Amino acid sequence: MTEKVKSIETGKTLYFDSTDLEGMRKIMDDYHDYKYPFIGKNQDGEATTIAVFEDTIVLLTYQSNKWVRKNYYYRDGSSEETFEGKWEI
Repeated sequence: MTEKVKSIETGKTLYFDSTDLEGMRKIMDDYHDYKYPFIGKNQDGEATTIAVFEDTIVLLTYQSNKWVRKNYYYRDGSSEETFEGKWEI
């Protein structure tokens, strides 16, 4: 699944694919020093934020069913998924 997100810090667009380990490592190398997360929408129209760290990418998805899914992608190729509860408007 590819996410298209934009930096609120620089306006730069980033394409994130959780199935592309080398691409994720490049994102970690290139963007880990950004102060703010990238924001955007996935192909289902759900709001997303991506925070990039030196060895981790954290993807928050505000799902249409009101649940917040949090995915962690690590430099070594491992990942995990948690749910942060429900969001309200």
